[in-house]
Amino acid sequence: MAAPTLKFTICRIAAGALAVFAGLLLPLQSIAQQAAPKCPAPPATLTREKTEALLKTSTDRGFLWKIEKDGKTAYLYGTIHVNKLDWMLPGPTVRDAIRASEVFAFELDILDPNIQKKMGDPANFGIKNFSLPAPVKKRIEAFGRKVCAPDGAFAEAHPMIQFVALSLLDARFSGAEAAYGSEVIIGSIVKSGGKSIVGLETPAQQMHMLLDGKPGELTEMIGSGLVSYDSGKGRAATNRLLEDWSTGNLDDLAQYEKWCDCADSKLDRDFYKRLNDDRNPGLATGIDKLIRDGKPVFAAVGSLHMTGPKALPMLLANMGYKVERISFASGSGVAEAKKAASN
Repeated sequence: MAAPTLKFTICRIAAGALAVFAGLLLPLQSIAQQAAPKCPAPPATLTREKTEALLKTSTDRGFLWKIEKDGKTAYLYGTIHVNKLDWMLPGPTVRDAIRASEVFAFELDILDPNIQKKMGDPANFGIKNFSLPAPVKKRIEAFGRKVCAPDGAFAEAHPMIQFVALSLLDARFSGAEAAYGSEVIIGSIVKSGGKSIVGLETPAQQMHMLLDGKPGELTEMIGSGLVSYDSGKGRAATNRLLEDWSTGNLDDLAQYEKWCDCADSKLDRDFYKRLNDDRNPGLATGIDKLIRDGKPVFAAVGSLHMTGPKALPMLLANMGYKVERISFASGSGVAEAKKAASN
């Protein structure tokens, strides 16, 4: 299959499938961007006082479903892989779902240092590095200066990873950071409570899904992505995804392909299908297996997996589960549902 264009790479990172890059590029949080008046600051160091203050004001964001079958209850949460500081802590309803769960399933355990180390070199998965042609290299260097990256910070990395790393730095202009992403924050909460995280996919699956392709095709992909960012459309799509996730606007998120500037060609649409729809049956099967094992499950995957012809809530409903979205606006929380069930 021909390699896809990359117009929407950062958008997919923000709310979709690319948990791999959110974890792989977590070291971005320690990169000091070049000092300039127009450059955003790197993530602030969170003190205990700041965290407690954020917790007091945290509200429910994202998308949460309660899943039930044969007396077993689980929760499905739509995440965002880059997020804003003021939005990063889960609200009270999501925290109730976390407390009610014993098994935590993510696309990958991106906080596992062994996974991060292995994914730091695509050669570990049989993926070859290559050099960009001089004109494209100059363009990606210009993009790096535009997003305030230190000169040569990613020059030795696989070109796709170079581009995605710079795209993540661009997200800082929207106030969003990989370090504040749902999997990072919820994963940290889970692990601090002595729980482990189950990966629904393998690092090899995600790395090949994203990096496979001939050098010429990958170069074309990167060029297409650079055009999107040069026009401002890439950042605009990131902003809209962030807003949809924050407000729980699933209807607009479901129209993603119509406004993302990323599905103009058959090649784009095929890539989106591979990246989103084609993975959902495997994710649903993995979640189903964990639920059938008997312990309460909290499954957290990118929010775009909750949309489309193979949306995860629909697939789970087709497996016989009662799937009910929990409305944050109405105050229909997990604690209230649990109390009602016991009466």
